[in-house]
Amino acid sequence: MRYWISALALGASLGSVHAQTLDQSQARALAQEAYVFAYATVEHDKVLSAIAAKLPFNRLYSEPRLLGPQDNKVVSPNNDTFYSRALLDLRAEPQVLQVPAVQGRYYSFQLVDMRTDNLDYIGTRATGDQAGRYLIVGPDWKGELPSGFNGVIRSPSRLVFLLGRTEVKGKADQQEAAKVLMGYALQPLSKVIASATPEPMAPLHLPTYQDTKQGPAQALFSTFNALAPLHQWTASEQAKLKRFAAIGVKPGVAFAPPKDLNPAIAQGAEAGRDQVRAASSQISVEQQGWLRSPSNVGKFGDDDLTRAAVAWRYIYANDPLEAVYPMALHDAQGQLLDGRYAYRLHFPAGQLPPVNAFWSLTLYDGKTQLLAANPIERYSLGDRSPGLQYDADGGLTLILQANAPAQQSNWLPTPAGPFNLLLRLYLPKGGALDGSYPLPAIARVEP
Repeated sequence: MRYWISALALGASLGSVHAQTLDQSQARALAQEAYVFAYATVEHDKVLSAIAAKLPFNRLYSEPRLLGPQDNKVVSPNNDTFYSRALLDLRAEPQVLQVPAVQGRYYSFQLVDMRTDNLDYIGTRATGDQAGRYLIVGPDWKGELPSGFNGVIRSPSRLVFLLGRTEVKGKADQQEAAKVLMGYALQPLSKVIASATPEPMAPLHLPTYQDTKQGPAQALFSTFNALAPLHQWTASEQAKLKRFAAIGVKPGVAFAPPKDLNPAIAQGAEAGRDQVRAASSQISVEQQGWLRSPSNVGKFGDDDLTRAAVAWRYIYANDPLEAVYPMALHDAQGQLLDGRYAYRLHFPAGQLPPVNAFWSLTLYDGKTQLLAANPIERYSLGDRSPGLQYDADGGLTLILQANAPAQQSNWLPTPAGPFNLLLRLYLPKGGALDGSYPLPAIARVEP
């Protein structure tokens, strides 16, 4: 019960700012700021609630299949790896992730807190290719790391999203990749060290996800209030929450905006959503149609707008050291990418993406940010794609269009309307990290 008592106490302490001190314009501005602050946490609930509806907490589920257009819970999913996932309820005790030796194949476990910040990683880059056992603890745990562990990962959130990626080197490799999944294991600490099982906590019930991109924008605040007690907020975040309390944004209580300010709060929330939507298409300075990944992806700090924009466009982006994600919404001439036209994406000789793992180019529907269905069920091309035809000088030209070209091995089918591209570079190196790598030109082909 101490968890719920502390949550209620936090909500009460944040209620000291009174709505009577706000006029309509101040309430509107505060609601806009609160919306941007809260957006990523609430969009995170889309996956949290979907997994919790099907899978018990602290249960690892690895799926030996590549995602397709039917997978609509996460925007901009990759088509390169098998996914593993779990929701770690750390209120009662830590959880232990065990991994096998994984050699000659990239893998990673990304741990995401309630703010969508990434915690420390487990995987090829962060912990190596040998077998290991890692302790994952929440903010309430005060114990010592037992012997026999390779490391401890500390979370400010009591609920952590565990997202594993295991490389698949094409369709022919899926069976071998699936064997790796069988070596991953998740267990509570008490079971691993054969100690007494802690007293169980009250069942954790997540709020039903409400589409953040549709309906009244201020509905987001209800979901945020319900989720907020699951996180231990920093001093700067608590200062913001103290101000937001004046409009009803309070951890652990029902959202109840002051009646006289409700219209202004509703307008401010709508303005916040518009701000996030716009920012999601302006994540960085555009260069020949491309937007590079922000340098603070995964460790956003107090940059609430970038946090929200990334959650809107491609939530659960990795830290740059793990992967970078240049995104293209336009061609080299600044025109929106649209399946009514044909395009050629060209990597000059010697300028293929610099990576220590692998790279891929994935195409998404421009309206939904989901994989775009097509007759040949091809959603990405990359350095592991079989049969790619390279240019005579060693360069590479990919064909983006709706109709099948004569050279289909380099063809990435486009949908009927707008689309966008993500160029994924796993374990990037050199210019891919410092921004000096020249991204490939995307040229519209005139009929």
